[in-house]
Amino acid sequence: MEMLMFNINRNIDVPIYQQLYENIKQNIINNVMQHNEKLPSKRQLSHYLSVSQTTIEHAYQLLSDEGYIHSKNRSGFYINDIVNLPVTYKTKITDEDIQTEKIYKYSFKLGAIDKEHFPLDQFRKFSKEAFDYSQLSLLDSGHKQGDYELRKEIRHYIFHSRGVNCSPQQIIVGSSTEQLLSIITDLISNSTYMIEDPLYKQVRDLLKRKHVPFEFISITENGIDIEQIKKLNKEVVYITPSHQFPTGVIMDLKRRTQLIKWASEKQTRYIIEDDYDSEFRYSGRPVPALQSLDNTDSVIYVSTFSKSISPSLRVAYAVLPKKLMQQYQNKTNIEGGTVPRHTQYILSRFMSEGFFERHLNRMRKIYRSKRDIILNELMKYPNDFKVSGELTGMHFILTVVNGLTLEECLHRIKKCDIDIKPLTHYRFKQSDHTPHFVLGFGGIKIDEAKEHIEALIKCLMEV
Repeated sequence: MEMLMFNINRNIDVPIYQQLYENIKQNIINNVMQHNEKLPSKRQLSHYLSVSQTTIEHAYQLLSDEGYIHSKNRSGFYINDIVNLPVTYKTKITDEDIQTEKIYKYSFKLGAIDKEHFPLDQFRKFSKEAFDYSQLSLLDSGHKQGDYELRKEIRHYIFHSRGVNCSPQQIIVGSSTEQLLSIITDLISNSTYMIEDPLYKQVRDLLKRKHVPFEFISITENGIDIEQIKKLNKEVVYITPSHQFPTGVIMDLKRRTQLIKWASEKQTRYIIEDDYDSEFRYSGRPVPALQSLDNTDSVIYVSTFSKSISPSLRVAYAVLPKKLMQQYQNKTNIEGGTVPRHTQYILSRFMSEGFFERHLNRMRKIYRSKRDIILNELMKYPNDFKVSGELTGMHFILTVVNGLTLEECLHRIKKCDIDIKPLTHYRFKQSDHTPHFVLGFGGIKIDEAKEHIEALIKCLMEV
């Protein structure tokens, strides 16, 4: 009986039988009460703890149901033989233990959109349609490539806006670029990849996680270094030609045709074209997608709605060459159907009714206005700042040329409570101590753009 000095607290809102059950269970787990040890009878324990026998019976029944104890006819309850678990001690979780994202006073964060102009009314309308009784079919799992209606709308959009030639049957819909790249690496197995340096880390991390060998290729002022690609003689190259991330370099036509010629020389070669940030070009005609130039069936086109609509929409898509589609169809373990069908319905209706095109036109003007406000302020200080990659997209490169080192700039930025990433954050192989920064402006409110850039200028001006 001495071992049953349990802590029964009658002042808390937890039933006594549950407290008793937890006490006995922990003693069994921690090996305080051992295999074949007999428990006190219900009458003895109820008397000892001054509780009813029904309370004891409920606690014993829970322990028995979960396999901690068993009863022997006319003998009582005994401890079962369980694998002893290591003893752990619960510690109090403090606010410091909980990871929270730091809120900066001034933020030039990448990947942020203008939330104030999100088309809430249209999405609310199509959401109501999606969850109507007439759309009960959306509760089924759907096609692994994505719903046909959405693929049809995507095909129409990328043909008219990017010149991409494909059928809806060549399109696969996924929840992210990374997920689509995972599918692509399953299709093009036993190949060595080439990726740009700099580039966003998710591509590098996915290839490492899947044990796919890769090499880095440097970026020149006209795009990826073709000569390096030829020398390495690998099979697959991953590029962002329309607005290289993060440098903003636009690959010229000559280099695009050279790259397609390289891919055409061997059946096993492929180009993965990530059409990053292509929707927002602010001067001149948009450069057509690399895929539109391809007559060799070698380009895999990848894009997403994360910038054009919202990152939280979690909808991306890829266009597979016809020669890869048969492999895709034959794969039985391909991950598919990761985008909820109600989301697919909402997006396809948003596109088919013409709202997507109008939204893009509107956002192009808004993002251009933000960019122009920021550039106009920077142009006042030509001896301190240079910009590049500003013709397209929602970010550009800011270079500090007033003599401050990268380390000095980073120290000042931290002190000024500004969120902006240096270009080195996206470099892997090449070292660079020049103070280049990737300035994102998508998430800044238009009436706060001038305040943000003035704060950054003041912070980085030589004193």
